Amino acid sequence: MKNIFTILLLLNFSIHSFSQDKFFRPTYVFEGFIKTDKGKKLEINLNFLVLLDSTLVGSYYYKPQNGSLKLVGKLSNNNSFNFVERDINENITGFFDGRLSSDKTKISGLWTTPNKDKSFDFELNQVKGKSYWDFIQKNRDLYEYKDLKRAIREKEKVLSIDVASQDLNVLPKKLYKLTNIVSINLLGNKFTEFPSVLSKLKTLDEISLSSNKLTNVGPEIGELKNLRILIMNNNQLKSLPKEIGELTNLLYLEIGNNLLTNLPEEIKYLTSLQELHIERNKLSEIEKKRLKKLLPNCVIHF
Repeated sequence: MKNIFTILLLLNFSIHSFSQDKFFRPTYVFEGFIKTDKGKKLEINLNFLVLLDSTLVGSYYYKPQNGSLKLVGKLSNNNSFNFVERDINENITGFFDGRLSSDKTKISGLWTTPNKDKSFDFELNQVKGKSYWDFIQKNRDLYEYKDLKRAIREKEKVLSIDVASQDLNVLPKKLYKLTNIVSINLLGNKFTEFPSVLSKLKTLDEISLSSNKLTNVGPEIGELKNLRILIMNNNQLKSLPKEIGELTNLLYLEIGNNLLTNLPEEIKYLTSLQELHIERNKLSEIEKKRLKKLLPNCVIHF
């Protein structure tokens, strides 16, 4: 689902006009700590992507409810690296200077304040199997079927479908026969409702319905218990059903640029959710505070 990877990168890192396969290397996810001047260890989660010119882009957080900070830097041939850290207003909030181990499993070095009057050691270890990026990396090399009729004929072989920008507004009912599919990309089509046949595909862990004409998502979405990544940005959604709370394995939810004024109380059951993009909606400050309380361990982008 290569278009989905590009969308995620555009959302998180503001990289434009590139194809994932041609320009990007894998993303690395690390957990560890920064030692503070009081001898305490401040736990953080950090991820970054290595572009082919060795530029690094990424983000990190220490308290999910406070949101994440953006990182941009450079990886040298000797595996040393530097990051400039910025907040949502593009203000510099710190610097990371360190080294990536040759096996890519550890990073360590110094975090420095913006005016460079204080420096603290940091040590992080790579984690696998816990981040939505693991599903992105797992699925991106799968063969993608571009034709739905062929996919149905070869139903047992199908793991991934990419039918982006094909002017589709309905999916064939026989799609339910794809019992092994894990990824489907419907970006840039003309769907006005969440296709109900998708709820029959219990093996799906990724769905993109970005940039369609969605006005409604039905309760059947709650049947997709295996879903890890759901992208429905750039639509016309005014609400989500309470059944969204049944997607307890969901790690990443993108619903930016819709017409949402609130989310159902059941969103609190998404205890595995790592990142929620809900920018460019119609949320009040009260609703933003409510969502932070409902999802205290999720990084929320308003």
